[in-house]
Amino acid sequence: MAVIRPEAMPVGTDETYPHACVRLGVEARPEGWALWETWSDGNAKVTMVVSAMDTTEGLLTNWAKGRDLLPVMPLPSQIAQVHAGWTGWGSIFSPYGKRKLGLNGQP
Repeated sequence: MAVIRPEAMPVGTDETYPHACVRLGVEARPEGWALWETWSDGNAKVTMVVSAMDTTEGLLTNWAKGRDLLPVMPLPSQIAQVHAGWTGWGSIFSPYGKRKLGLNGQP
């Protein structure tokens, strides 16, 4: 997961928020967008661009505290776009995602 906002882009990217929104195919919103990097039913990597900012921030806060909460599915109305592949913008993975990727013990 990652959050993009007009005033804050993920660490390690020099892309601007408006440019990222164009690339993701969404309108630039003042509150920003959450990027949920997950897997499709066929186990392909996908990025969902979602408006669920409070849910995303709550999950990130819990994961930072070591709480092993599984991600929830956003409501269909909260999904603005779905893209093949992951953005690679300093994403934070859930404890489940870390296990699935073999990243246990790594940030």
